[in-house]
Amino acid sequence: MDPIIIKGAQLLDPDTPMCVKDIRVEDGKIAEIGSNLTLGGAEVIDAQNMLAMPGLINGHTHSGQSLDRGTTPNLPLDLWIAWAVFGSVDRTPEDAYTTAAAGALEMLRTGCTAVLDQVYIPPGNFDAHAEAVVTAYEDVGLRVGVAPMIGDLDFAESLPKHLIGNVELPTGQSFEPSMLAALMEGFIERSRGRSPRIMPMLGPSAPQRCSDEYLATNVELADRYGVGLHTHLLETKSQVVVGHALYGRSTVEHLDALGVLGPHTSLAHVVWADDDDIAIIAERGATVVHNPWSNLRCGSGVMPMGALVEAGVQVAVGTDGAASNDNQNMFEALKLATLLQTLGGHHHHWPTAEAVWARSLSGGAAALQAPIGRLAPGALADIVLLDLDRHVLADRASLVASLAYAEHGESVDTVMVHGEIVLRERRSTRIDESNLGERSRAFQRRLHDNLDERVATFETWVPGLERIESELNQVPLQFDRRLR
Repeated sequence: MDPIIIKGAQLLDPDTPMCVKDIRVEDGKIAEIGSNLTLGGAEVIDAQNMLAMPGLINGHTHSGQSLDRGTTPNLPLDLWIAWAVFGSVDRTPEDAYTTAAAGALEMLRTGCTAVLDQVYIPPGNFDAHAEAVVTAYEDVGLRVGVAPMIGDLDFAESLPKHLIGNVELPTGQSFEPSMLAALMEGFIERSRGRSPRIMPMLGPSAPQRCSDEYLATNVELADRYGVGLHTHLLETKSQVVVGHALYGRSTVEHLDALGVLGPHTSLAHVVWADDDDIAIIAERGATVVHNPWSNLRCGSGVMPMGALVEAGVQVAVGTDGAASNDNQNMFEALKLATLLQTLGGHHHHWPTAEAVWARSLSGGAAALQAPIGRLAPGALADIVLLDLDRHVLADRASLVASLAYAEHGESVDTVMVHGEIVLRERRSTRIDESNLGERSRAFQRRLHDNLDERVATFETWVPGLERIESELNQVPLQFDRRLR
């Protein structure tokens, strides 16, 4: 990989004052930041009147949903799963490639250079689907932690059915924990060392959808291979109730007893954690990923960011999948993550856009366990160059607020990942965008043509799930995360 010098860019970094500098990139890393840098044989990028910033980090998504825009109504999470997951079209490995590549390209165009993808991989054709996803990210050039999302328990068994007695729910699938663990171990073995941009991770779906045996196996694999572990946690009130029913204690206490929580662990959502849960998460050094759009889309509530930050928890930000957000734009995720906090507490304690942006970078780096999210010598060279026509260079706080509140990605010009330019003048340097667009539109047509089948499947779940939702609203807790 040839060295690159970015000349005369306005630098925006969370840890250093704003300044105009050159950046020398070699061997995938930032080698030097200074003035009047030169290096024989290096490609020179004239970045005068441009902003250089660390690439945004998407801490949680599901690439299989990248093309599901507009397909799913606003529904409480369990009903949403019945619609978005069980009624969807059957997917081939080619579909897995298309959706992962389309999502990766969308993220690059909106200033994101790294993502944690908890992608559903069907156990029945695991290796082919996993290979398709990894190949898509390699082809597009985005940095990714691939955490195959698998649980060994039937979805229906993860619900608080004790609230409704003997009402029948459709039967899903369950799997042998040892079989799933073997698939995950094979995936890690094949993927580690394959590319510096590809990081295999473990992605147990959610505690209530995984047996203790399977969770313990994930902990053992994470420790043995030194990889990250990513799971959903306490996204809804339903999960608080079912956790106490399953474990006789909070889900966080149960995960802690199993050894799941640690610096290698990242937890998506954590909307319905109480103060004791938050204290445990902080003590164990786990990272929480805030997904504000999907939390609103499914009526899950507002994550207690202030309490998490005050306790010392690293907080990343994610888009979540496009079936519960409708895009993969991290600028929009940062905007909502900031503004949602104005719904509670004194305005002196509302976080600024600058603070949320900085946390999203450090938290995202922690979730992916990678030296990214900074413009500093030694950091991996994941850099975004933006035109400054839409933004005024006043001070860092104002500039970040302008980016978070007003940017949608249209200013993104050039994107570098691991020292390679993968987007130049908003065009991919690696893939045929026209071909990917045709494949994407064909897949989207299949999604919409499948509507009648999706409705029919959804209706089999509605009576039981609606009754559960009604009963949940009557269950008292000591706290609430939704407006009344």
